[in-house]
Amino acid sequence: MRAHLRALKSAQWSARSHCRGWSVKDIVAHLSTDEVYNQACLDGTLRQLPFGGGLNGWNGRGVRIRRGMSPMETLQEWEARQERVRRAWGAIGVNGRIPTSVGPYPLRLQVWHLAQEYAIHADDIEVPMPARHRKAQLRWRAAFGVFAAEEYGEPVDAQLDGNGVRLHRDGRNIDLDLESFIAYLTNRPQQLKDARRRALVRRLVA
Repeated sequence: MRAHLRALKSAQWSARSHCRGWSVKDIVAHLSTDEVYNQACLDGTLRQLPFGGGLNGWNGRGVRIRRGMSPMETLQEWEARQERVRRAWGAIGVNGRIPTSVGPYPLRLQVWHLAQEYAIHADDIEVPMPARHRKAQLRWRAAFGVFAAEEYGEPVDAQLDGNGVRLHRDGRNIDLDLESFIAYLTNRPQQLKDARRRALVRRLVA
């Protein structure tokens, strides 16, 4: 993602992303906001963060306050915050636990949550990926997505076979390819290029 962003021309930063209402630059501003949260978890300053308005309010503010920054300033802030968090997490080790807004949490799982978040937003700005890497990515995203949905209290009844998914909904079995299933999990049918797949996912998330 970082290499892709560094190669963008000036006009591409203001292009619309697949995240409704956000440009490519806004996506990077949002990623910085994620890292503000991760830093606060490490620094013990979570209670100082302005979470009024819930998660949507937090995310929206994070994007708005960076709209006056240049694309390069926004990118450099994200890179610097990400590097600091990654170094600190590396020192803790994946078997450690960190404080979070839901209490002490396994760092191993927090890393996967962040990887999932980056993958979602990489798709929002259409970061290219070699086909073999994409296939492997879709597999872990589908598996972790099912786990995360259960963790959020919104379990998904689905069987994964490595190349596709059988979703059980309202007494029906619906066969989905991995990209469509991930679009369903993340409520992002707009990321799908195929009109029929996009329409199916829209019906499922409606």
